[in-house]
Amino acid sequence: MSRARPQEALNRRIACPECDLLLSEPQLQPGQRARCPRCGFVLSVQRRDPFARAVAYGVSALVLLGVSMAFPFLKMTSGGVENAMNLLQTVSYLEAYGADTIATLIFAFVIVVPAVVLVIAVIVAGLLEMRFFPGWMVAPTRWLFHLNPWSMVEVFSLSVIVSLVKLSSMASVDLGIAFWAYLLFTAMFLMALSSLDRMSLWLR
Repeated sequence: MSRARPQEALNRRIACPECDLLLSEPQLQPGQRARCPRCGFVLSVQRRDPFARAVAYGVSALVLLGVSMAFPFLKMTSGGVENAMNLLQTVSYLEAYGADTIATLIFAFVIVVPAVVLVIAVIVAGLLEMRFFPGWMVAPTRWLFHLNPWSMVEVFSLSVIVSLVKLSSMASVDLGIAFWAYLLFTAMFLMALSSLDRMSLWLR
């Protein structure tokens, strides 16, 4: 019994991801956050009903992503010529103009990776909300945090807004339903992922 206590104490220690300072595992109440005393890195944030929020935001984001791919994203009119496209057609147009690499990157990091991340997040959060977590979900949960940095939805949204400012001086631009759906998708995506604190998730 005397040998188990030091080992148990060791298992309750964590290392700061930023400066590697060894710390005791924080015990947080809802609404509190833990910071590293050396570098100030946010170690954990305890939110109220994090898994239910992640499921709600994640499902909403997936629906909005489907809307953004099914409806017109924007319509441009110049010299009497009108051209409308949806989110998937932007990828095909880039390929048609020889920008295959950019088209592949946009398709992967703006559509596929965010969708995969959201599906995993909804499943993981839903299982944890039901207090059920099978062993086979450990690997997908790890991939959730590995893939999340490669989701470029907010970068794409900002890039589109900047591009629209430049295009408006050359042509008449009408924003479609998909444009607003993707902006809402970006917000829901960020809210869903921010609801899942990595440390709290693994402890649960």
